[in-house]
Amino acid sequence: MTEYKSSHPHFDEGLIVWSDEYSGKYPPPESYSQEFDLQWKLAIEGEQGYFDNPGASTEDEYINDRVYEWTGQPVNGQGFHDKRMGTRVLDRPVDPELIRGKKCIDIGCGLGRWTRTMLAIGADSVQSVDMSESGLKNVSKYNDNVAQADIMRIPEQHPEWVGQFDFANFWGVAMCTHDPKKAFLSAASTVRPGGSMYLMVYCPEGMHNHPVVNYQRRTFHNLKSVEERLAYVDHVFRKEWDSNYTLAYNLRNQLIRLGALFNRNWRDSKVGYLDLLEPSYNWVIPKNVIDDWMKQAGFTEYHYLYNKPRSAYHILASK
Repeated sequence: MTEYKSSHPHFDEGLIVWSDEYSGKYPPPESYSQEFDLQWKLAIEGEQGYFDNPGASTEDEYINDRVYEWTGQPVNGQGFHDKRMGTRVLDRPVDPELIRGKKCIDIGCGLGRWTRTMLAIGADSVQSVDMSESGLKNVSKYNDNVAQADIMRIPEQHPEWVGQFDFANFWGVAMCTHDPKKAFLSAASTVRPGGSMYLMVYCPEGMHNHPVVNYQRRTFHNLKSVEERLAYVDHVFRKEWDSNYTLAYNLRNQLIRLGALFNRNWRDSKVGYLDLLEPSYNWVIPKNVIDDWMKQAGFTEYHYLYNKPRSAYHILASK
């Protein structure tokens, strides 16, 4: 029987940067199926600030943006439909031929933006996998191949998926688990020899490693009701003055608010802040850890797709 530590690594120990030495030490949350369910439920219901988010939207024009972001090939000869999010194409684009006509899997699919993106690129099929009922409810509008499964235990629960996919997408999932290494190896097991995997994880250089963000997450998780938690999301979203922040952080927030008043193209969305606060775990993953993961999973070649990481690493790996 596994003996987990009773403390929370982020909130009690101040540990945010993942090390594989932590593997097996911390417990899973009470229910992974509920981890992101609130934000997906609010998005499906069309709640203002939770649906209108181009990054997570599954509407056609935003899926075209995601195709362009990945491949660098504009749909219908046009660039980004919504440039206000600051989205740009990858420094090293994904070759569409890795997906076109191929058997793909979207692990931790959420509302289904990357499922739709792979289908738009021309995937022969996409297996959409998530633990959230609300997420799967939405993605089933666009894809018949959906499954609620424990992404931490794919080899045990779904041996028929092991080594069966040409392309696996594992976007923004591993770092939100109690054991990112286990999550990654579980997802990587689905890739066949000669296949590829897209991995996105938060990096130590980004905002997720900031002490104020960790404070915000701890505060959010200490609140008991959904109403209290959503009110706190509003507080963080509005970048209101907070005596618990450093003076420098408060001044930074006020400058951002002031800039937004004079920038008609400014756009922000509450769902991004709920996505930041809601998961029980929000690790950042160093490059040397990712390098070790790739070797253990049998990937013979991999590339970091952004030359200058912002808040996350994007990696394309091949077996």
